[in-house]
Amino acid sequence: MIFLVGSLFAKDTNLSLLESIEKGLLGTILYSISGMLMAIVAYKLIDVVIPGKISEQITEHKNTAVAMVVAALMLGICIIIAAAIVS
Repeated sequence: MIFLVGSLFAKDTNLSLLESIEKGLLGTILYSISGMLMAIVAYKLIDVVIPGKISEQITEHKNTAVAMVVAALMLGICIIIAAAIVS
């Protein structure tokens, strides 16, 4: 819904409403995919930096402390990625 509102106030006034919505939708999809890819790369980087296998600690050993640390790291990284995409 936000992309529809944003596309109504697009700077290019020569576009029709449908073209403006398509442009906003395409941008939303591309930025979403790039943000998810950056988050996956960040997770893999965290997995390399932290000693031991994160997925093994969480799934096999049921280590909730590792899960919370990784969740906090990923949340922080995703906030930084979102801020970089928006600006």
